[in-house]
Amino acid sequence: MGAIKSRYDSFDGQREEVMKRSRDVAKAGKNAIYALQRDDWERADAQLKLCAREANQVYAEFAAASPTLRLGFFSDTLEEMAEALSFRAFRNEKKLLSLDEMQAISGLNFPMTLTEYLGGIMDLTGEVGRLAIRSASQGKQGKGKIEVCLACVEAVYNAVQEMPFLPSKIGKKMGALKGTLVKIEQALYEIALLSQGVVRLKPPRDLDDEDGKKNEQ
Repeated sequence: MGAIKSRYDSFDGQREEVMKRSRDVAKAGKNAIYALQRDDWERADAQLKLCAREANQVYAEFAAASPTLRLGFFSDTLEEMAEALSFRAFRNEKKLLSLDEMQAISGLNFPMTLTEYLGGIMDLTGEVGRLAIRSASQGKQGKGKIEVCLACVEAVYNAVQEMPFLPSKIGKKMGALKGTLVKIEQALYEIALLSQGVVRLKPPRDLDDEDGKKNEQ
């Protein structure tokens, strides 16, 4: 019994350390997104490099030898990193990264899982939706930007819909994804009304009203 308790205490201590150090990965990912929202590419890239460096250390020291330690908090922070990487690609190239493309640019020394990738790109749609709603304030001049945002969100939605099975944590994101899709479609519809001389009586609600604003950590 003493040996079992010793192993348990050792694992518990490692788990606490993984949680503690994973916060640095999550913080850097959030800061990268915050910088991209403000077109601060230099800071965004620096934070993404920090993400990769911290994640590689956590994996090498803990998760590589004990896969169980990857589950939960550390995996969640990798979703945050995946969101930041995909947001950068969308802002810079107007493209949606595949898992292989994301892995290639991530700087990670270990493979990102499909669940982490899916979680990241589904969260990406929230950021893309906010861009679309802000572009709607430009009226007809913002139509092209909104259409690009809609194409991205639709691509994610359709791809996820075709999957035969979704992990529960990914399935829970479907409601927010569908809501984002509807809001972008509504923004385009209202712009179409404006082009016909119909005045929109109520401004579209910003997605932050429901999802909450992301603040720099």
